[in-house]
Amino acid sequence: MLDKAQREYASHVGEAEDLLAERGIDLQAARSAGLGVVRNPIPQHRQMAGRLAIPYMTRAGVVNFSFRRMGDGPTPKYMKAKGFESNLYGVSSLAKADDWIAVCEGELDALTLHICGIPAIGIPGAKNWKPHWNRIFSDFSRVYVFADGDGAGEELRDRAMHELGASGVYVRIPEGEDVNSLYVQHGPTVLWSGVK
Repeated sequence: MLDKAQREYASHVGEAEDLLAERGIDLQAARSAGLGVVRNPIPQHRQMAGRLAIPYMTRAGVVNFSFRRMGDGPTPKYMKAKGFESNLYGVSSLAKADDWIAVCEGELDALTLHICGIPAIGIPGAKNWKPHWNRIFSDFSRVYVFADGDGAGEELRDRAMHELGASGVYVRIPEGEDVNSLYVQHGPTVLWSGVK
């Protein structure tokens, strides 16, 4: 059912072209990541109609979605359907990465790092780190933590660096910025400079 929903939503990704372009994400990259816009929603997603659909995909298929508001408004910027746990975004990077990987806050930041050629996992919100995720990162000699330049980013940085121990490498993001905003302003070079 989630795979079918993803295909339906992906057929409407063109509706999000302006939102994505503002973030330096072209439609080709959006299609590659399976992004879409919620139209003809499955019952669990009815309240998400009109939102950007960000699928959490594995080799087995779609396991979850995050839904982003398309414009300004009174509703939360990001929402998940009721009854779904938090997952890591971009888990295909685990198989593609060599001895290092990046971790950042949010799906669009992880997608931005992917676009730059940096294997990355997105944590769905700074407060959502789960202790059992530590084992996922234990195979990597370095885990670069790209935490947003705000209070929530500091929480993610502190939690991730504590959990990752010696393999954690903090990548400083300026105050008020995140991975995506740096990419839009300066291109991929600024992000690669944090990965040594």
